[in-house]
Amino acid sequence: MLNLPFDKWSLKFYDPEFESQYEDHLNKIRLISFKVLNLTISIAAFICLLTFVIQQQSLLLIILMTLTLFGCVFLLIISRKILPYLKSIFSFYYVWALTTNMFIAYAGFEIPNFIFGFNTCSLAIGTMQYSDNKLKVAFTITTPFILMGVFNVYQADTLAFVFQTISCTTFIGIWGYMNEYTSRLAFSLNLISNKQKYIYSLLFRDLINEFVNDALFALGLDKRTRQFILEFQNNKFVELMKIKETEQIKTFLRSTFVMIKSSESQNKLRDKNSTKLLNLEEVFFQKIKSFEKSTNYKEQQEDIFEIYQHDSLSDQTKKMRLQIRFLNFGKPIIIAIIKSEQVPNLIHKYESQIKEYQKIIINMSNKIVKQQSMLYEEMKKIKFQNLIEQQQLISLQCLNLSIINYIRNYILLFQKNKIAEMKFNLQNCKFHNYIAIINQYFQTLSAYHSIKFTLQNFIDQNCSFKININYLTQILINIFDEVIKITIRDNLINLRIIEEFQQDRSTKKYMKQGIEQNNNTAGQLKLIQFKFVFTSNEYLNLKNLAFIQRLNNNDQQFNNFEEGSIISEITCFLLENIGPNNNIQINQFQNPQINLIQNTIKFLIYSDQSQLEPSYYKVREKALFE
Repeated sequence: MLNLPFDKWSLKFYDPEFESQYEDHLNKIRLISFKVLNLTISIAAFICLLTFVIQQQSLLLIILMTLTLFGCVFLLIISRKILPYLKSIFSFYYVWALTTNMFIAYAGFEIPNFIFGFNTCSLAIGTMQYSDNKLKVAFTITTPFILMGVFNVYQADTLAFVFQTISCTTFIGIWGYMNEYTSRLAFSLNLISNKQKYIYSLLFRDLINEFVNDALFALGLDKRTRQFILEFQNNKFVELMKIKETEQIKTFLRSTFVMIKSSESQNKLRDKNSTKLLNLEEVFFQKIKSFEKSTNYKEQQEDIFEIYQHDSLSDQTKKMRLQIRFLNFGKPIIIAIIKSEQVPNLIHKYESQIKEYQKIIINMSNKIVKQQSMLYEEMKKIKFQNLIEQQQLISLQCLNLSIINYIRNYILLFQKNKIAEMKFNLQNCKFHNYIAIINQYFQTLSAYHSIKFTLQNFIDQNCSFKININYLTQILINIFDEVIKITIRDNLINLRIIEEFQQDRSTKKYMKQGIEQNNNTAGQLKLIQFKFVFTSNEYLNLKNLAFIQRLNNNDQQFNNFEEGSIISEITCFLLENIGPNNNIQINQFQNPQINLIQNTIKFLIYSDQSQLEPSYYKVREKALFE
């Protein structure tokens, strides 16, 4: 059910602002009716005055008609000045019209009763319609009974006419109520519609300015002047064309041309593929005529054509692509968009440039790594007799390796597709010798950062690894560098390496330091666990190390180019190619014995990738759940 903004019985708006606006709106209608009424009465009074003078009627009637004539003319002249008081004036007119007609009826003229009654009723209803609402009720109820009393109608033989008068009075009351109700309802809907249009126009304007990247403008046709009016333009159009007003759009339409192909029927002397130039205003006139003649607006398709505009400042002709569409908002509206270069074309245009920049970045990074590697080799040739100087040199070598490793992360970022291809570049090495080199690197870096480091290796000394050792080194250094960043001075970092699973055994096997193993274990496939353990005074933010790879092997898009996210992404991607998964497990719990937070970071790798069947990799490349 419609929620009315006014009371349906008192016919008054709840909002005083609405009531004030309605009175202003009604006064404009009253003013038109007031002028028409006064002009009509003036003409009628003038004719009656001449008639009374010729017939030498009573002086009272002549004076009355004279006052009526001059009064109506005077009110007609000052009608605009008395606009706020028209409601009261119409109420006075009602009383004055009935009183005047009663005097005329008592004058004894031979006037047809029915015609005189009809004229009196028309004048009374016309004046009462624009009277005050409260007085309308009083007039409707009292007027018929007063007239019947004055003219002595209350008789037995005229009783039927008394009931007829009451019925007509009831009808007039209902008609007056419905007329006022409809008037207020129409005003309410129009007022609400205008407010909604204003709000929507602001909303749509903001949305268009924010989301429409092309220059857009809307035109309407003034049928009186037969000229186009600028209805709307977005910020991009104002920025591109420097047009804000209707006069400026006229200049734009007349200085912009469209090349139209002439048909053979138009000019047989010309070739049927010949062309002619029309300015944009003429083209729009033709299009809007065909749109107005069309019976089905939905069949109107959008038009796209090339437009040419001469720039007087640069003395060049600009070629643009214009797309137009017609909409019907009570009148035809032309929506025109000056299309910019399409997104696919832009992607194709800049794709090669992006690839070139990527190659430049990779080449420059490779050169830096090569120079750092040469520097590292030269450092290795230097020998100092002093132990302290030798230790400083080793520190420089380790710092240099850390820089090389850092740069390699970014090289791998742009060459992710090659990581999976290079996972079968396997190196066979003794695990014990490899861990000794890593241990020296970690010890040196820890000392440089004033942090303690210990390594516990529970793997058999005769164990050999056959994996991509560069991947493992990159993973270990990345995790160690991240731990170094968040660990305070004089803290202890412990790296434990244990054998978690062996292919020919069905149970887990934990090794203890110093226990010798059989020599036949060297070629077995093992699952090795690396676990970093360190403490902290509070829970640390380890989100960079907890990164889970979200991109597949072929995806080259990166949602986050933050340093920590890139390093973590590369770490997980490398781990996926040498271990059972890409998951770096992180645990944090409070140790009640030392009243500190114990942090553990661990991951798993295979000892020999050559023993894994190719079918295993195929299964891993597929998603577990589609």
